Amino acid sequence: MANQIISDDENIIERFTKIFQSKHKSDNGENTMSEEDLDMMAGRVSQGSNEVDFEYLQKRKKFAWVMGGDGLNLFLKQSNIQALRSIGFEDRWIRRKLEAGRRFRLGIFYRSDQRVLATWDGILSLIDQHFPKPISTKICQHADAFKSMTFDEIETRARSTYLKGASYFDVDQMCGNGIATEPRLMTEERFLACEGTLEESRGFLYNRLAAASLFDGSGFTKDSNGQLHVREYLQPSVPVCDLPGFRYLDIPIDNNDLMPND
Repeated sequence: MANQIISDDENIIERFTKIFQSKHKSDNGENTMSEEDLDMMAGRVSQGSNEVDFEYLQKRKKFAWVMGGDGLNLFLKQSNIQALRSIGFEDRWIRRKLEAGRRFRLGIFYRSDQRVLATWDGILSLIDQHFPKPISTKICQHADAFKSMTFDEIETRARSTYLKGASYFDVDQMCGNGIATEPRLMTEERFLACEGTLEESRGFLYNRLAAASLFDGSGFTKDSNGQLHVREYLQPSVPVCDLPGFRYLDIPIDNNDLMPND
């Protein structure tokens, strides 16, 4: 059957929901949404073990990573695991969350005029506007290094200094319970007290903004093979009940579809 553009009679959040929930059914009519309608929306993948984990757009963070219409379209066209990889989720991380009993949901809502394209300039502007000046000064002094060095190059230096052999990922996962007892985890208080080296500053961005290994400042999501996919943004993390049209959709994931751990 040829693709069918759904009429404008329905709310676009409702239309997206119907297509997403029926995309693997043989009788779904291969419905699509127009680019114009998708561009009115935004979305974010969240994970948690209870309803409290889903109350904010991104729990325990000042900002949330969100996708635009091009990212949401992946969830209509691709399998769930393919879409997750395309927006920067790594299989090892997904597996760890599933093994911990956490579930994944796609939050959809109308886009905000407060969102900022996730480039290095965009991130540094948010740091400058929303964090204490001493933090902004320490981080922004490394702007050129962030833009010219790869994540792996910076992390290699961090492993031999303040991370003491661990990776940024390892340290971040040590505090999955929300209690920042790990001394290498860069809270605002610890970052204010430290020197603010390039390695420590990148750790702060990893821990406080969730700018992980695949973030390269291009403004696009990147998969583990280095392929760029869709635009990504940052916007203030607020209670989801305050977002116009917000709705969660469950994302079923089969563990067997994930790549084996290294």
